[in-house]
Amino acid sequence: MNQSVSELEKLIIQNLKSNNILKNEIESKENEKHDLLKNISLNIIDIIDSCENIDEWVIDNEYNEVDEARKTNSRYKTVQKKLLALLLTQGVSKIEFPDNRLIVGLCEVVETETDINRKNDDIISIIRNGYIRGKELIRPAQIIVVKN
Repeated sequence: MNQSVSELEKLIIQNLKSNNILKNEIESKENEKHDLLKNISLNIIDIIDSCENIDEWVIDNEYNEVDEARKTNSRYKTVQKKLLALLLTQGVSKIEFPDNRLIVGLCEVVETETDINRKNDDIISIIRNGYIRGKELIRPAQIIVVKN
């Protein structure tokens, strides 16, 4: 009987070890999947940035007055919307600032300006949009804020 108990204990120990190995492998695969999603999201965000830059360039150079340029710009905006929708399907969204104020931990202040008519930490301009997935920061927003 002692031998049976000993064999049973060995089997239990082997099963526990196997279970731990499988849990570690699952966790490793989940981490790989998470990292892959983050990298793909960042690449999509780079493309969205390029579309935004094109839009700004067209407006800055007043090409938006030219019909063909306006149509081409509209196509870029369509691509941009589709990419944003793709990100949303994976839970990645643009960081919003409903009070137009700095949100610590989600922003990178790249410049400050004084403005006595506004409160400290009011956002003057968003240089580069930030993105978040749930509570995880994918990329911080780059902003210019008021500092008096």
